Amino acid sequence: MSGIQFFRRISGRFFVCLATSGLVLMLSGILSACAPTVHSAGPPVGQISLEPDSFQTSDGTNLRLQKWGAVDHPSAVILGLHGMGDYANAFMELGEQLSASGDADAVIGSVGGIAVYAFDQRGFGRSPSRPFWAGTRSMVDDASDMLILLGDRYPGVPIYLLGNSMGGAVAIVVAATRPSLMDGVVLVAPAVWDRGMMSWYQTLPLSIMSHSLPWLPLTGRGLEIWPSDNIEMLRRLSRDPNMMSAVRVDMVAGIADLMDMARVRVSDITVPTLLLSGREDQVIPTAAIDAIDRDLRAQNLPSYSRCLYQAGYHMLLRDLNGSVVIRDIARWIAAQGTAENYSCTE
Repeated sequence: MSGIQFFRRISGRFFVCLATSGLVLMLSGILSACAPTVHSAGPPVGQISLEPDSFQTSDGTNLRLQKWGAVDHPSAVILGLHGMGDYANAFMELGEQLSASGDADAVIGSVGGIAVYAFDQRGFGRSPSRPFWAGTRSMVDDASDMLILLGDRYPGVPIYLLGNSMGGAVAIVVAATRPSLMDGVVLVAPAVWDRGMMSWYQTLPLSIMSHSLPWLPLTGRGLEIWPSDNIEMLRRLSRDPNMMSAVRVDMVAGIADLMDMARVRVSDITVPTLLLSGREDQVIPTAAIDAIDRDLRAQNLPSYSRCLYQAGYHMLLRDLNGSVVIRDIARWIAAQGTAENYSCTE
């Protein structure tokens, strides 16, 4: 279970636990003495590069890379940014469906073959800084550098940034600050539940814990939150050692900071945007998605669509209905630059 899922349900319970055990004053007393641990990117020491199975960042860190589809001669390229606790393989279903023959080719239509790239973001998956939070700036810079590399590798080919959950928050900041690097952004159940929409009993325990007990692992067990209706997929992920079954408190604080920034910067997006969410999402409140939908509609973007799936959960691309969502993404990409009117399947 991700840190976002944990935070939604545990904050109130944890505060009650601290209060009844008499630990609130003790933790508040050491609030200024301990700070959350952030393993941000170091200074630039070399050129960024795309290797066969890794992305070399400007500070020399190698982040594992996965790719699918028409990587030799694509008509469009997607860079995927995964969610919290996940890693690049989060886009396996997307990549495999877009690279399949037959029906997928017909769905993609005028776009032709789509290449999908994804890397393990710092602090997650197979990255060397796991399990520490890298900071918003480092994550935004890494995504931007990857977009630059993909633009160099595929000159003249449309490039789209796709962010899922936490990756959606990162994608919002990148799209708002570096629009020239992409032809559009796809936000899949983006993590935009900012502190302004939270109650005091949710934000106060996080503030105390992130400064006082940054090493405390949070598993979220027993919270009865279902991120997907695809049970077999969830069982498979539970056995995957590259998935994080627990996160540090300061990583949860980091995602809260990121969500705050994404909520503010969404109003600065100027590129074509596709927003996808599920009615059954138990991780990100519907009100949070509705809020950024209103902001995006007010932007008068060159192209904007929102797809709301009645049977959709948080892990839209891997839900039982995931193939429908993926086809809608392909259709939206195909519609860019044409006179075709785009509409969602649901």
